[in-house]
Amino acid sequence: MEWLGRLPANGVKQYLAADAAERKPTASTMAGSKLTMGLLLLAVVAAAQVGAQGPAAAPSSSDASGLPPIPAERPPFFLGVATAAPQIEGAVAEDGRSRSIWDTWAAAHPENDSPNVTDDFYHRYAEDIRIMQTYGIKHFRFSVAWTRVIPDGNGSTNAAGLGFYSRLVDALLAAGIEPVVTLYHWDLPQVLQDRYGGFLNEQIVADFTHYATVVFEALGSRVTYWSTFNEPATFCVSGYGSGWHAPSLRDQQGEQGYVWECHNNVLRAHASAVREFRRLVPNGKIGMNLAVQWSEPRSDSEADRAAAERHMEFELAVWSDPVYRGDWPASVKERNPRGLMTITPELAAALRGSFDMYMLNFYTAKYVYYLSGGWGMAGQGVIDAADTFNATNGASIGPETASSWFKEVPWAFRKQLKWVSDRYNRPVMWVTENGVAVPDSANELLPGVLNDTYRINFYRDYMQAAMAAISQDNVDIQGYFCWSLLDNWEWTSGFKERFGLVYVDYANNQARHPKQSLAWLSRWFGLSSGAAQVSTQSI
Repeated sequence: MEWLGRLPANGVKQYLAADAAERKPTASTMAGSKLTMGLLLLAVVAAAQVGAQGPAAAPSSSDASGLPPIPAERPPFFLGVATAAPQIEGAVAEDGRSRSIWDTWAAAHPENDSPNVTDDFYHRYAEDIRIMQTYGIKHFRFSVAWTRVIPDGNGSTNAAGLGFYSRLVDALLAAGIEPVVTLYHWDLPQVLQDRYGGFLNEQIVADFTHYATVVFEALGSRVTYWSTFNEPATFCVSGYGSGWHAPSLRDQQGEQGYVWECHNNVLRAHASAVREFRRLVPNGKIGMNLAVQWSEPRSDSEADRAAAERHMEFELAVWSDPVYRGDWPASVKERNPRGLMTITPELAAALRGSFDMYMLNFYTAKYVYYLSGGWGMAGQGVIDAADTFNATNGASIGPETASSWFKEVPWAFRKQLKWVSDRYNRPVMWVTENGVAVPDSANELLPGVLNDTYRINFYRDYMQAAMAAISQDNVDIQGYFCWSLLDNWEWTSGFKERFGLVYVDYANNQARHPKQSLAWLSRWFGLSSGAAQVSTQSI
């Protein structure tokens, strides 16, 4: 999840100041590589230590492993881990891969960390699969890089690039791990941005459908679970509105309609790709990974409550209302921002039923209040609302994390889950991203950085909020993916924010060190005995 900036009512100057202050900025080959016995023993020792404390632990069962206490009630959903190609793969110039818009962005920002090698997953995926297998992880979400599969964007298939994902899927299945494939996680081929403006041109619909069809044909007999796009609100708003993300186009006030043109074409491309998916993967399941920050009314006034609801509709319902209800939310249609298309009966029919599960990425929340002339997310236009992390008395909505865009709000998570479930008649839900970067973890050294009790407490609190949504609000949550398996390249913040359950030592050949949180989650979900199983066995 990347920060979704908003333009204040009084203009661009203050928006840019807020953008700078509040943004979420969200290596060499080892053939057949393994974690050595020494590193594994280090992980065991570190996992047995208790680090800096976060919130107090919930009532729990006894545990003799040295891990923080394990809650007595086990979550009723499956546990998975999530990643994305541009953040972990590296190998940006190998086997025919072409340049993506994020490669271009990184080259233009040499002050930022480079994604050229990052976690070197392209060469080390077998090692990472073995880590998942050791800890009992059964679901792995990853994305396919369009730039590897069709380097020219809409031309011929690159056998070497497609072969990598075929081998990856085979290796996951051999290890008893269910692959969950995202087709697009922000890494548009630069050639399509250059050729016709990327998601601002309806040609993207045909080209994405062609790319998706190639991947469905190659992997569809072995992969059941899919998503088309990851966080389209983020890449449309931040890529074509604020310009903070690639491809760095700016239309903060929505005068050009860029954000809505991107939005329109994503929905068209999703519908078109799902049509091919139904034909090629008849027993598969598909959706779209949608991100949102909970909108909490800053007061109990009718104006603030209406503003918070409208805020949520412009951020999330604009993506799922067309699928479940066949049209835009009424609040969006009333304001009719520049670039907003009319959803035709034909498109509504194509979108209907295109989410087999509701895939939600969730991290944080903001207070929302009524403000006449207040702007929505950059490029969306006026929505007569504004947001802030602070209540009227100045108190923060939640504790700080390592990310300036992110406060810890498990109570808001439960509200968000119920909001989605109530609005869309209790769909099957997967939480496809949730996680945290521990404050100051980027500056901690091994082995202390592995003692991530803060992250353990975070997952405990958020997962127990999801459990309450199930038991008390009748929400149907069936899966929960941690962001992320590995520390990785976090877009504009590089390697400064570490979200991983596995520490990656970028100064020492990308060596992997499982954190205490991975062992703890494994224990809580009953997947294995956690760190106690990681002894002298090489990975």
